[in-house]
Amino acid sequence: MIRINYSVRPYIKCSTGQVAIKVRWNNSKSEVSFFTSVWAEPGKWDQDLSRAKKGTTHNVREMKFTSIEINEAIAEYRQEIESVFDKCALKNTIPTTEELKTMVNSALGRISANADSQNTPTKKLTFKEAVDQFLNECGREKNWDDQAKEKYTQAFQHITKANPHIKPDKITVEHMFKLREWYIKNGYRNRTINKQITMLKGFLKWLNTKDGYMVPTDVLNFETNLKVLPKTVTFLHYDELLHFAHFQFKNDKCGRLSKARDCWCFMAFTSLRISDLRRLKAVHIHNVRIEMFAQKTGEHLIIPLTDEAKRILSLYIIGKQNDDLIFNIQCPQLLNYAVKDAAREAGLDRIITEVYYIGTERKEKSSRFYDIISNHDARRTFVSCSLAMGIPAESVMKCTGHKSYNTMKPYIETATETQALEMEKWNKNQYRSQIINLLNQAGEVQLKNFLQIIQTEIVSAS
Repeated sequence: MIRINYSVRPYIKCSTGQVAIKVRWNNSKSEVSFFTSVWAEPGKWDQDLSRAKKGTTHNVREMKFTSIEINEAIAEYRQEIESVFDKCALKNTIPTTEELKTMVNSALGRISANADSQNTPTKKLTFKEAVDQFLNECGREKNWDDQAKEKYTQAFQHITKANPHIKPDKITVEHMFKLREWYIKNGYRNRTINKQITMLKGFLKWLNTKDGYMVPTDVLNFETNLKVLPKTVTFLHYDELLHFAHFQFKNDKCGRLSKARDCWCFMAFTSLRISDLRRLKAVHIHNVRIEMFAQKTGEHLIIPLTDEAKRILSLYIIGKQNDDLIFNIQCPQLLNYAVKDAAREAGLDRIITEVYYIGTERKEKSSRFYDIISNHDARRTFVSCSLAMGIPAESVMKCTGHKSYNTMKPYIETATETQALEMEKWNKNQYRSQIINLLNQAGEVQLKNFLQIIQTEIVSAS
């Protein structure tokens, strides 16, 4: 086993602020620089320790990185570089610059090496190649599922349709305007346009960190300036939910409508997502609650079972073993179709009016609830009905798995019940205040008589 002397020095690339790591070995005859995916401000860089100063936040080229993120990236490179040299030492070989680059980048899962070599020009990627690399790197780092990757892929397909000959290193603000107009021409709503372009900008910010690519600042800061109205949140009111939960279907071959309704209502009574309902097993049921980890967020869910939820559960859990699926839902989309049919037969025909913009044109669309009901409306129903009944938002969040009130906001719509409940407090407090004043003035005999009157009224009313 030979001994390989080498040095590893993190530094900031002066022209861009990108954090790089220079490696020298073989008596300084061999040298290569690796470019990380993090950036740092020179004023917040510790030259002696060659790392970001503790507790600092770095804002570079419209990107933000904490000292922890920067130093973790440096540590990751250090570890892999040291590992490569250890492997070569065991084999009694000294790596070449290309061997070191290949081995380190391979260990880090990078498709193309970012080594700084004046002799080897950076090969420009096609738009598809750049997108594939982005999905591979960011998908692994952020643990994207297939659905998330599909959304990004769709956004990239749109820009190539709007600009067939576009290249990743030549995206201009004019391309962004052309893409916006393509969306409007093809009837996309402003809310969707903004979402798709935000996803595209995320890709461009990633591309901007790659050696050899410089995305113009006006592209990274591009705004559509399209008017967007608050989204109409669809859900069932509590009386509609109870009506739906107990509706008796007349034409229900093979129980298709009943099962779809039961699945939907169980989600509405428990706040479960369809992804978690499909995974729900007998082992997740603990007496009066559900305990499981959410598939989407990994949150530990502890959801108390209401009487209605228990009633539905009792219909499907009979004879189930611990690892048996309770509802055995094969396809969420087929369930969606069946729920629409069930809602139509149950008469859930409340008119939902949605107002939105396509470009500068204001649109209005009215639909019957049974035409637009979806699996996710059940979760919105749980949130809205719970708040309408005065259940604290903190308790609702424990069931839904939301980490903050702001993340739960998209599900919240001020329901009629909520408004009535809040306004009723004015009346209750007004009467309560008058009663308390009278009680303070009353004697013992009067209080006793008053108690009897109240007890009689409450008993007769019940």
